[in-house]
Parts: sequence; C-alpha cells; structure tokens
Amino acid sequence: MNSEFFKKIPWPLVGIGLLGVILLIWGSLPKEVAKSPPSTVERPEKGQEEKLTELLSGIGLGQFKVMLTYNDNGRLYVAADEKVETEYDKGQVKSVKEDRQVVRMRENNGESGFIIHKKEPEVSGVVITCSRKLTSSQKLMIIEAVRALWDLPLGRIVILGKE
Repeated sequence: MNSEFFKKIPWPLVGIGLLGVILLIWGSLPKEVAKSPPSTVERPEKGQEEKLTELLSGIGLGQFKVMLTYNDNGRLYVAADEKVETEYDKGQVKSVKEDRQVVRMRENNGESGFIIHKKEPEVSGVVITCSRKLTSSQKLMIIEAVRALWDLPLGRIVILGKE
C-alpha cells in the first residue's frame, strides 16, 4: 500500500511547492535595519568647524583654523512598533510578552529604519589657531564664544596665535 501511495504523488508539483515555501521564508527574513557605526570615533561632517571658522574670521582678528574633537558619533532614534501582552491567572500576572519591531522605510538602496530624531555628535574639545598674535582679552572673547556654543570647560578649549 505504501508503494502505491508514493507512486501516485505528483513529485514535480511537490518540488515546486517546496521551492515556493523556501522563497517565502527567504523573503520574510529581516533585512539589515541600520548600519552599525564604525568602531572608531571619526569626525562627522565639517559643518560645525567651518561655521566657527567663519564666525571667528568675521571679527577682524585674522585668519582662523578650527579643529573639533567629539565624544561620540551621535545617535539615531528610530520608530518602533511595541506590543505588550499580559496574561493573568486568578488576578495575578502569569506572564508578560513584549514584542518590538522597528518601523521600516523603503528607499532606493533597500530598507532602513524610520528615523524620528537624530542627536548630533557631542563636542568634547576645541583647538583654534590664528594667523596673528592675540592678546589675553581677545583670547577670552574667543573662549566665551566657544563656551556659548558648547558649554565646554576651559581646559577643553585651546587657542594658539603666532608669537
């Protein structure tokens, strides 16, 4: 009886069905949501350095160059769909199941997480060079400008002028 049963099975259709199941499973596997940041802290875009250089050059004390150091690379906050299911037994909590899935957004090059907020990298130090010699009061004015931007301690701000 077993051999008759196996002879009646349309094996090509079974093979096509298995291939379809494999493709469905493969298509539902999660894609990479966000690329992990590099292991070393790299300098982000030069926008902040250029803006500070422009600001300092506009006060008429000479030509400036600025270098900023950073604590981190910033952080991206992505939208997530969260579900919490609590099961009760006689008024007592029996189990709590949590499920969190990142909300995805399709782009030209694939999918990525939907970004809610982007925290800029945190500035940890500033080095400023000037093309001419600066007086103590001019250095103090520059330090106050930098502190107004990033609230850094004095030891994290260095101003160098030609001697």
